[in-house]
Amino acid sequence: MVGDALQVTVDRHWAGRTCAELLAALQLPAGFVRRLLAMGAVRSGGRTLTAEEQLASGQRLWLEGGVEEADPWPLPANQALAWPPVHVLFEDDHQLVVDKPAGLLVYPGSPADADTLAHRVALYYQGLGVRRRVRHVHRLDRDTTGVLLYAKHAYSARALDQELRSGAIQRVYWAMTTGRLDPPAGTIAAPIGRDRHVSGRYRVFPGGKPAVTHYRTLACRQMGAGYVSLVECRLATGRTHQIRVHLAAHGCPLLGDRLYGGGPGTGAGAWPQGHALHAVSITWTHLYTGERVTVQAPCPPAWAEVWAAWGWQQ
Repeated sequence: MVGDALQVTVDRHWAGRTCAELLAALQLPAGFVRRLLAMGAVRSGGRTLTAEEQLASGQRLWLEGGVEEADPWPLPANQALAWPPVHVLFEDDHQLVVDKPAGLLVYPGSPADADTLAHRVALYYQGLGVRRRVRHVHRLDRDTTGVLLYAKHAYSARALDQELRSGAIQRVYWAMTTGRLDPPAGTIAAPIGRDRHVSGRYRVFPGGKPAVTHYRTLACRQMGAGYVSLVECRLATGRTHQIRVHLAAHGCPLLGDRLYGGGPGTGAGAWPQGHALHAVSITWTHLYTGERVTVQAPCPPAWAEVWAAWGWQQ
């Protein structure tokens, strides 16, 4: 990024190729590419490029940064100073990964939601002198902690969205559950849809959208008359509440997840608040280097405290 524009330098391997081919190689959807070219947002040497224009080695293309950035996230000045800073785990010109705390919405659902992770990221951008929209690539529930990936401009947003849809972005979660899974490792492939009888709740049923979760039990401990388990989950799809719904359907709801039947636990097995789900890591292919990038989030303090009470090692 140079200012608010994405600068692309053509190397010798792309000499003679067309502008449209280069834009497609940046993982931009065909419809978005057509719109960019129609808007005159792709320029070189002070002139607008066409789709079929052939490129030269060393040529510089400028993709204007104002595309869909005219309405950045509004910051209520009277509240912004009270927001805690975001914990940045990874950042470059194109992508940002932050560590989401528990009890915080990813983005506001109404004007009453005056402190969300989106607001805090917007404040972080403002501190960098960057005036852009806040674009989360995926979502986490209010009580879920851990890694959350953001696109820092319209071009990376389109590319990362395509990567997410193709399954190339890999997400790993830890879940603390009641009970123990049988078998201890496997794949849950069960469609998920809205529960028509309980607002905000989802359930497994044949008419839902396909959903696949790979899991393995990392640890299991007896607590009183029952068990608690630490389960690693890898998402092959990204349905709302997917891990919570799948594990509950197999008799192992998350600790603290009252919406899906997970009680708070008792004694040393008590969960302090919210539900016990942590996004441990995310892996994706860097948009422009082609390298696989993995970012991990630290274990939340609440998890470490409960594990210490159980006598588990982190």
